[in-house]
Amino acid sequence: MPQNFLDPADAERFVREAFADQAARLSHILVIAEQAERSAREIAARHPALRVDARVAHCAALVHDIGYLDWAKQTGFHPLDGYHFLCAHGAEALARRIVGHSSSPEEAGLLGIRLPEPLDDLAARLVTYWDMQVKQGGEIVGYGERLRDILRRYGEASIVGQAHRLAAPRIRGILAEVDRLLTSAEGSTDAGR
Repeated sequence: MPQNFLDPADAERFVREAFADQAARLSHILVIAEQAERSAREIAARHPALRVDARVAHCAALVHDIGYLDWAKQTGFHPLDGYHFLCAHGAEALARRIVGHSSSPEEAGLLGIRLPEPLDDLAARLVTYWDMQVKQGGEIVGYGERLRDILRRYGEASIVGQAHRLAAPRIRGILAEVDRLLTSAEGSTDAGR
């Protein structure tokens, strides 16, 4: 167990060990973490006033699927289980960054689950940005292909499928916001909160 989930080396070591028997998910996680950190550094260089912390984005991406681990499950809803696990290990701010990733809020609504208040900063949005563009196995794809992959894996009529359709406008907004930040210079956008 890492001493500090906000230390990228500790968090990555933990994730590599914990997901060692889930190669496709581990590749997905590691690619998202690498891309989230790279994107955060690029945004920080283009928009210094946003003060995005690349280490936080990297660590949030590393632990965003931690709730899938059997020994972390409490409710069977991975974002909430990941939240509880991280809070129990002293990483509440990180937990709040991952509890609302991707279609989690919409899925929670369909399931009648109340989520803790997510921390919706740029690091959290970078997790969603890359989670929605990296397939299991680590292949970087566009959002449309990732969405088709999810619907194929879970089924169009499943709760996951319904949640992703409901989340699509919000996710497209996050994708557009991050794309703007990655391609614009300081002063040309007020995105990033």
